[in-house]
Amino acid sequence: MLESQQNGFFDNMGGEFDARLKMVTRTTRTTKSDGRELTVSNPLAIIEARFSYKVLDRLLSPNFVAIERSVEGEKRYVMYEVVAVNPTHYQLPGIDASMPTLLRKEYLDTINESWGKSQETWIDLAAVPTSYCAKLQGDGMEYARASYAPLPGAKALLLSKPAVERFLCVTGGVEIGDMVGFEIPLTVDMDSLIRYHMGAFGFTGAGKSNLTSGLLRTALARDPLLTAVVFDIAGEYAVNLLDLLKAGSKIYTTETMDSASEFVSSQAIPETLEAALGREKIEQELSGLYRGGVERLSLLDAGGIDLAWIQALLQGTVDSGRTGGTSAKLGIARLSMSLYEKRGYRSSTRLTDLDKEARDELNALLKDINQSVNERSGLRADLDLIIKMLDAPEGAPTGPARVTPEVLAERLVRGSAPRLNILYMPDPYNARSVAARLIRRLLLLKKKMGNKQRVLILLDEAQEYIPDETTDRDFTRDSNLAVEQLLRQGRKYRLHCWMATQRVARLNVNALQQLHSYFVSTLPRMYDRMVIADAFALPYEVLERSAELGTGEWLFVSFKAAKQRNVPVFLKTVNNESIVAGALNP
Repeated sequence: MLESQQNGFFDNMGGEFDARLKMVTRTTRTTKSDGRELTVSNPLAIIEARFSYKVLDRLLSPNFVAIERSVEGEKRYVMYEVVAVNPTHYQLPGIDASMPTLLRKEYLDTINESWGKSQETWIDLAAVPTSYCAKLQGDGMEYARASYAPLPGAKALLLSKPAVERFLCVTGGVEIGDMVGFEIPLTVDMDSLIRYHMGAFGFTGAGKSNLTSGLLRTALARDPLLTAVVFDIAGEYAVNLLDLLKAGSKIYTTETMDSASEFVSSQAIPETLEAALGREKIEQELSGLYRGGVERLSLLDAGGIDLAWIQALLQGTVDSGRTGGTSAKLGIARLSMSLYEKRGYRSSTRLTDLDKEARDELNALLKDINQSVNERSGLRADLDLIIKMLDAPEGAPTGPARVTPEVLAERLVRGSAPRLNILYMPDPYNARSVAARLIRRLLLLKKKMGNKQRVLILLDEAQEYIPDETTDRDFTRDSNLAVEQLLRQGRKYRLHCWMATQRVARLNVNALQQLHSYFVSTLPRMYDRMVIADAFALPYEVLERSAELGTGEWLFVSFKAAKQRNVPVFLKTVNNESIVAGALNP
């Protein structure tokens, strides 16, 4: 023990940390939500430490302990992570509501006076296994995955800061934040963080877009062959990546933006960044982006569209409650009666395959709907293009070439797209349609052409793209299948995916399990925490501790990017807003 203490691997806090394993038990939790039930179970070690105020304060922060164990005559250290601390007095179990008030007060006064003075007080530590074991090897500590059962009464040792750094930090890796409680930068393999997909899960206000924006700028700086596509429904990333967009990147939108002021109004400006830079400065920079190239992303492909696409477009207007919903609903009924029932066309029929009478009838139908649609909406712009196509003589050009998801996919594969591309699509229907089409075309082109260009797709509000319940009419089935295919096959073709969401319980679990790295912040609903515990084989007690995290603090776990597989680490990540503020106001 003295040798290991001198080597700096363990910290007995000047002789104050004295602990032994009391027992190993198993916890089981079950919860239900919307008729679904989840059960998670995991082992939990209870370690008894001698009471000390200094030890108690230290243990309130994240810590790791090593429990001694003899293996084939050699000493090993079974690694555990502390998840809960409970100061205890031997008289506490005897106090209950049936005890008279005066006697109860006397007991509590005795207990209060005993802390730090009596042998009758101690600290119970709850700790979860990391599935790693260590042994002293020369001047170092050697770690390996192993599942040795520690024995009650065994000595428990507190890992020092240098030991934690050796245990968790990738040599030569990229810093992604400071470990809470240790003030040590955590380094990871950034290439693996990209390659094996990543998720960020946290409640509203946890800072998901701040986190993903910061990681994205680090990834782009590290890998010159990486190109990023951000699916942005909430309008957050133009501001979060404002400095990078000024350097020649691109914003595409499915909405009609007739002026810079419309674009500026559509973007979310964080209050903290506004306080740092001033709203006028940020709006000025966003206006510059608009003038420099906010480009319309068309949902019409060059080969014509089919009736199913038009029907889904109209259904999206009905379901979202937008202006023109009533006309769109009547239009769907007319479409079904006139073209499907009366004329025998199928939903897969392309407009180019309609006879003249059917084209004219569809044209009239869409013009009627267009009268009630806001002229600035994305639906109005799409209907105008379809009408123009139907009005044009057969074989005549319908206007200048437009950027479609398929065109963008080809640019990404050929390396002619900017390195950062933000797709601002506030309408989830459009966002799902674009995601499905872009991903499918990327996979197809990569299989055919295959090049060194790497593409990272970031799906913000991921519950919109991979919900657990899907239908055809709102494109959720289409986007779900595409994203799941990306997560399963993309790595072979240098296509990668990051996602962020607050609605974990609503995600496709099959897709969720394809993520090899993830960040978790505060999730108030127990069911959401249970979903993560179940999907990633993570002890629920660790996730419970995430409720204590503040803004910018995250629980990070990785199967590939971290030095040790699936060991939870609490982090304070870099504030992306401070980087933006520094770049725009040096």
